[in-house]
Amino acid sequence: MKNKISKTDNKGFANGLCFNKLVWIFLICCVVGFIVETIWCLIRHGYIESRKSLVYGPLSVAYGMGGVILTLALYKLKDESLGKVFFISFIVGTVTEYICSLGQEIVFGSVAWDYSNVPLNINGRVCLLYSLFWGVLGIVWIKLIYPHMSVLIEKIPVNIGMILTWAFVVFFVFDSFMSATAALRMDARNAGEPPSNHFEVFLDDRFDDERMHSIYANSKDI
Repeated sequence: MKNKISKTDNKGFANGLCFNKLVWIFLICCVVGFIVETIWCLIRHGYIESRKSLVYGPLSVAYGMGGVILTLALYKLKDESLGKVFFISFIVGTVTEYICSLGQEIVFGSVAWDYSNVPLNINGRVCLLYSLFWGVLGIVWIKLIYPHMSVLIEKIPVNIGMILTWAFVVFFVFDSFMSATAALRMDARNAGEPPSNHFEVFLDDRFDDERMHSIYANSKDI
């Protein structure tokens, strides 16, 4: 089997490691991540709080990115030793988490997590404890979860799979655009800038500060 990303062939949907399969891995991990975070919040704090990354869909993008990145990083190593998989996952997960945290701060001026109070952290963005979790997660992912998920994805009928794949891609791009513009407009609004066009008026009406803080309840402004 080829290890590089291949095109979907005529034998089935998302065979091997291809674009369609990565989209479905991203989607599944986003939704599962959202559910896990919501349940964890309920268990830890006793109430349900929004843990989604975008304004519309129930998606936790960090989990989706983690699933895709671990798949790309470990696909060729799925038959390697646990130690090797752990080390690569440790490094890849740590770098990814740091970049995501830095990117959110630069683009949106907020952070979704802060490890400043956890020992052996780097700028509060990553820490040894969660890097170790990444290492273990990589082993569980590529040895146990991914093989079964891959089989299930490949069982999707080709026509239905293609339609749903591109429907999600279009929705995700739209959701990401609306989320980014709503966040940027909130920053501008808080800086005292009035809306300059009909779209910004729409954003102020549909995504006022109360709704944005409700959607991103776990984010902290810098």
